[in-house]
Amino acid sequence: MHLRNTVTLALCVIAVIAATSLATAEGHLTKFFGSYVGSGTAVHPIHGDAEVRGMDVTIQPYKDDGFRLKWITVIHPADGPAEHPIKRREIEENFVPSDWNGAVFISAPRGGMFSKAELPNPLKGEPMRWAAVDGDALTAYSAGIAASGALEAQIYRRMLTKNGLDVIFLRLEDERVMLRADGKLTRTE
Repeated sequence: MHLRNTVTLALCVIAVIAATSLATAEGHLTKFFGSYVGSGTAVHPIHGDAEVRGMDVTIQPYKDDGFRLKWITVIHPADGPAEHPIKRREIEENFVPSDWNGAVFISAPRGGMFSKAELPNPLKGEPMRWAAVDGDALTAYSAGIAASGALEAQIYRRMLTKNGLDVIFLRLEDERVMLRADGKLTRTE
């Protein structure tokens, strides 16, 4: 009987710790939830080209304890649209907590009612993404294989400020910085 009570107590303690970890992770996330708009600049260090970028970010709950991250980037070349057209990029990714660390989130498996849920496969050209919360910073990472066969990594850090977010974006190919962008976003209603 004593062993059964010990096991029951241990299971209760584990359940409380797990619930506390999930609540802590979710509590870390809720401060980021909202919509943000702003602008920034991007520099291609190799070519020296610069661009003005409009930025729109939405962070919202996903399922019970994950989050959805949507971002839109509108790229305005510094030399004007006559030389290079304006580009618009839109990405949406869902993240769920990892099993091993409450501050790390992985891409939610994609699939539907009639297809098997699968994680991205970098060997098929699909980037692998994950995110981490560290205080007032939410950083999304992406790793894949560039057209040259080199490692392509992207780091997109969103840091809470009094009025919204400061963002830093880096795109690396192997050890070379291919693009660096900085911006300031304001929280919207």
